[in-house]
Amino acid sequence: MIVTLYNEDEVISFSNEAGLMYIPGIGNLNTEKFKVENHEMELGSRKFRIREATVEDISQSIERAPQIILPKDVMYIGYKMNFPRIGRLLEIGGGSGGFSIMSSVIFGINILSFEINEEIYKILKKNIRRFELEDRIEAKNDDGMEAPVDKYENIFIDNPEPWKFIEGRLTNVKNVGTILPTYSQAEYFSRFMKENDFEVNIHELIDIPIKISEIGIRPESNILYHTGFIVTARKW
Repeated sequence: MIVTLYNEDEVISFSNEAGLMYIPGIGNLNTEKFKVENHEMELGSRKFRIREATVEDISQSIERAPQIILPKDVMYIGYKMNFPRIGRLLEIGGGSGGFSIMSSVIFGINILSFEINEEIYKILKKNIRRFELEDRIEAKNDDGMEAPVDKYENIFIDNPEPWKFIEGRLTNVKNVGTILPTYSQAEYFSRFMKENDFEVNIHELIDIPIKISEIGIRPESNILYHTGFIVTARKW
């Protein structure tokens, strides 16, 4: 079971079958002693309650490398790429697992993920174990150029130059998605896919949290406005 330790300031989720694991912000834990039935526990001077983890808890608890794809973008990419119906996905640029973990948790999809950076790959592997996803996500510490593109119809690429991984290898590919930081990258990739006879869509999702105060509601002052341009391409 994935459990969540929580108090007014903290939300920390992990599998209670992961054995000994280092959890940032807490330290080394024997995860097996954390049961929902315990209701409350103390770690040092900190008091926590325990519950079964929600999807939001898991998202907030993913150990991160410098960047991560946010849940709002994961869900829209999954919607546009038809994740509930495709079964399996090739991911190039796995990072610390934000996209693959949330995609598997939300949509139940199986993923083969390539991450070239060894240190980030270690975080990815740890996160997969932390959230009991070893049977859904297979991670490889390898260059995405070596990924078996020809064997997958559905591919997600988290790289500023996604075209280089699939150029000349699109024979069996039906469905491609990416998220890019700049207009020029999104335009270049979109035109590249259109030239290869794919139907292309580009979107940006802007999420504005609303603050509730004593006198009314208003948008939060500090928001992350731009997270990237979502480009999806499909060939029927």
